[in-house]
Amino acid sequence: MVAMKYEELDARKMSILKAIIDDYIASVEPVGSRTIAKKYDMGLSSATIRNEMADLEEMGYLSQPHTSAGRIPSDKGYRLYVDKLMDPNEPVLKPTQEDLEAIRDFMQRRIHELNQMVRAASEIVSRITHYTAIGMAGSVKKHAIKALQILSLDIRKLLVVVVLDNDIIKNQIVKLSQPLLPEELSRLSVICANLLTGNKADEITAEIINDIIALSGIDRERVLPIVEGILECIKQCDSAEIYTEGTANLLEHPEFNNLSKAKTLLELLNKEEELAKLLHSCEDGGAKGIVIRIGTENELLEVSDCSVITATYSVDGINLGTIGVIGPTRMDYGKVISALEYVRKRLLSE
Repeated sequence: MVAMKYEELDARKMSILKAIIDDYIASVEPVGSRTIAKKYDMGLSSATIRNEMADLEEMGYLSQPHTSAGRIPSDKGYRLYVDKLMDPNEPVLKPTQEDLEAIRDFMQRRIHELNQMVRAASEIVSRITHYTAIGMAGSVKKHAIKALQILSLDIRKLLVVVVLDNDIIKNQIVKLSQPLLPEELSRLSVICANLLTGNKADEITAEIINDIIALSGIDRERVLPIVEGILECIKQCDSAEIYTEGTANLLEHPEFNNLSKAKTLLELLNKEEELAKLLHSCEDGGAKGIVIRIGTENELLEVSDCSVITATYSVDGINLGTIGVIGPTRMDYGKVISALEYVRKRLLSE
């Protein structure tokens, strides 16, 4: 989790702050001192609670959206809540009967492909939490070329076929500015196979490419697009697929009634590269593989008003995948964390 220094808060201030955050998460309404005095048995008067709330606001844990309104938690308040105030042993995950049936279905499916397992798990997390979930299968290793061939489709169009070391076959169409003679194509295909087999994308150096050009006797302008096609085949397998589940859940939360804010986040959810960056940034650290980023702690501007909770699942040091949950900073943190932990147990028992 993100490290933060806190001012020393006494037990009374901590209890009041926890009550305010719990109430605000449930009600979405600014919380006043009378509400806390009535709903929580603290043995304190409304005036005493109001004074403590004023101190918490001055210390940056609360804010007051309107002069006449109650207080709402700040990012700093949520961070203290997550780090110090949540009861880790409190059973907050209460799936509905429909949720339980979906979970049973997930457990009964014989899912052998890691990508599909992560996708199914993301769907379950989204269903249980009612937030948007994003999943990314872990890349166990970068893949090397096992075999390759270059075939002619027409006078200016080639098909590059690459078999990778995981036996996945990828292909890429390459367009040429100048055609290759049949004997040139045959020679180039053999040379590329000899020099590139066994190499990963980042091992195909300029020196190897220069050797291909020299041995084939074909000019650089015609060879380079073919090498780029080969590299693209490898990268297609190396790049992690991103799965987004429960996008419509965003609209259930009043924070996203603002069309501009909702549009910004929905656009982000369609950018796989940005989502991959978001999940990769959360892969390291965190208790039990859980990382919580609140508001402005997030590196991406588009989620600076959101909280992102991610769990990275691994076995024997091998990264199986990462699942993240995106929602308002007024997120039910306990519920999301317990859902991710619950799915972790299911994933690792498959």
